[in-house]
Amino acid sequence: MRPRVLVVDDEEAARYGISRALANLGYELEAAATGLEALEKIGSFRPDVVVSDINMPAMDGLTLLRKLKEIPEPPLVVLITAYGSEAVAMEALRAGAYDYLPKPFEVDELRAIVRNAVERQQLLEENRRKDAELRRSYADLVQAKNLAALTGLVAGIAHEINSPLGALRANLQTIQTAAAKLRDPFWEQAGGAVGCDIALAAMHTAAGQCREACERVSAIVRNLGRFAELDRADFRRAQLHEGLESAIELLRYRLAEGIDLVRDFGDLPEMGCRPRDLNQVFLNLLQNAVEAIERHGGRGQICVQTRGEANWARVAITDTGCGIPPENLERLFEPGFTTKGLKVGLGLGLPICDRITRDHRGRIEVTSRPGQGSTFTVFLPMGAGE
Repeated sequence: MRPRVLVVDDEEAARYGISRALANLGYELEAAATGLEALEKIGSFRPDVVVSDINMPAMDGLTLLRKLKEIPEPPLVVLITAYGSEAVAMEALRAGAYDYLPKPFEVDELRAIVRNAVERQQLLEENRRKDAELRRSYADLVQAKNLAALTGLVAGIAHEINSPLGALRANLQTIQTAAAKLRDPFWEQAGGAVGCDIALAAMHTAAGQCREACERVSAIVRNLGRFAELDRADFRRAQLHEGLESAIELLRYRLAEGIDLVRDFGDLPEMGCRPRDLNQVFLNLLQNAVEAIERHGGRGQICVQTRGEANWARVAITDTGCGIPPENLERLFEPGFTTKGLKVGLGLGLPICDRITRDHRGRIEVTSRPGQGSTFTVFLPMGAGE
């Protein structure tokens, strides 16, 4: 697509002269007699560069410039000033004009300034396009990371629910068998009162186990809802310990025999935050701690400690896992950097945690020793987001 230039001047001769000077240079040209007419043409013509006189009735060039600055991705503006209007030209540059051209001017000077403005606008558009592509790519990677985390979470929930479901099935079979025997006249005669007592006792025990299994499933659903903050406002006052407990509970299936989790909770008041986002931080850091221990032999300890210090809430998650080499510490929060291998991690978990924490005006600090473990400490201001 050819570059587009809009010429704005209330004098017909001036419009004609400027348009003629820019003709045959590969531009699409349009002209407007007033600032209001120029604004009307902006939406349909979408110029890359506007060449406008400053002194025009109704709407002068400076006012037009300020109006153009209010639209998204505005054109670059070259203003034409009267002889001796250096002060006006400086005001135009401060208002955001790309350049100015004092009258009288040479045709070659006009062409050079417009050419430079067109090239500058093309660079800006290319940068915007690349920035949009990077944002889309980053969003795709974040989505992939979230999907991977969701897959792991679903697998864990399925594992947690399968156990009580198995108990329900087995105990329902026991209840059905016992009920069938109680209804069988032959068995009642053969077994007598003792047989009935045994069947009833089996049904009572099975019913109790079914109740426990149902309570377990209900607890899983409650924790999942608490973690996702369903039916809650995005920003609200919340207790961080609730989010930590829900994240710990959702990871219970990963805490296999050999991994101990220790809670060391201090006193923390409710604070303004986005609980759903912070829950994602806690879950991610806990998952990393579990994986660090698994890579270090599968036996170890995770300690979750909270403290209130001055105006800060501190959440420290310490593991006795494999640790992090010193050369990797400074790169942990770089998007795409991972020590888990290409088939395991996308390198977005910690950058997302860092972004969420910074959105809350907080920070994450890391200390680690290879072979001994790591501590990730989240600092959040008590008044975060307020």
